[in-house]
Amino acid sequence: MTRKLVTSYLRAEPLAFALAVLLCALGMAAAISVLWIQSTLFDHASAQATGIDLVVGAKGSALQNTLAAVYHLDVPNGNIKLADVEKLTEHPMVARVIPISLGDSVGGARIVGASQAFFELYGATLRQGTFPKEAMKAAIGASVAKRLKLALGDRFVGNHGMADGGDTHEDSEYQVVGVLAPTGRVIDQLVVTPLESVWAVHAEHAPSSEPEVTYALVQTRGPVAMASLPRHINSQTNMQAASPAAESARLMANFGWVALIIQAFAIALIASSILALLAALAQSLERHKTDMALLRAMGVRQASIRTVLLGESIIVVVLASLVAIGLSLSFMIWLATVAVPGIEVNAINGVAISASVVGIALLLAILATIPGMKRTFRLDIATQLSKG
Repeated sequence: MTRKLVTSYLRAEPLAFALAVLLCALGMAAAISVLWIQSTLFDHASAQATGIDLVVGAKGSALQNTLAAVYHLDVPNGNIKLADVEKLTEHPMVARVIPISLGDSVGGARIVGASQAFFELYGATLRQGTFPKEAMKAAIGASVAKRLKLALGDRFVGNHGMADGGDTHEDSEYQVVGVLAPTGRVIDQLVVTPLESVWAVHAEHAPSSEPEVTYALVQTRGPVAMASLPRHINSQTNMQAASPAAESARLMANFGWVALIIQAFAIALIASSILALLAALAQSLERHKTDMALLRAMGVRQASIRTVLLGESIIVVVLASLVAIGLSLSFMIWLATVAVPGIEVNAINGVAISASVVGIALLLAILATIPGMKRTFRLDIATQLSKG
């Protein structure tokens, strides 16, 4: 009987029912999406340093070196000699060294001088063309190609520094010979060319006749090397070693309050959805006071009446959850295919977040029906039936 009564109530007021589902779904979808994006961005930031155990650069700020070399979000502390970098390859604790040179940009995209090993480090593959093997040839990341509308065969010149409108190297044109497929990593935002290109462009302004690079991306031989090699480099050379993992963790720790704010915002969104549901249930209860009084007069058990009241809210939350998960999933697919092509969206995290949000919503929905239950059992049956 209770099931039929619940469904009859919902069918009797389809517009109010649909509105309650929609409002609840929008709040839940926003909460799921916010938390899922937060998780995705943290994973995305961590993924940028995959395969890079140490960043070796000029002495200065370790965090600045990490931001510039790994995330390409800052300016370098300076240059280091290529000969010093090559000595690192002879160290028994070093597995691999990838020298890179920074300094110029095109349309806000950083131009990176590097060898073929740089593409291998990021797992980059070609969508079109070939990898650059000659000076002044370049491969462009997927996001760069889309944003700057560059294609195979196009030519461009670099700006000094990262700002548009700065000094340009008009006499040094690059030619696009490769367009990279999306990877979801920082290489999507870069233009990569052989080291010889950077040296040729800056030959007139080089302070030294010795070849220089900006950073060396180092892969070490195990945890012991990770612990001891930075001390050796920092104390025995003119260079500075920084651990991207350690520097990123330190940076994230400083912004832990941001995660708390995001989580609080998500809870507020869920709560607002449940408040909207509570308002809808309160209106429904007001319209069905006579029915509740009649059920009590007929001797229907309180447990059955509670089931009727809970049934409405649970059905709304369950349907809203399905809609919310569908909306959130669609948004994340759009994020990974259109907004940030190649970014890895962790489905397991999405399932865990969705389950948590749905669980909280169900709990709040049950709590939200308690006031309605109390009012129902306080009704004066005779008075209510006489009004009905």
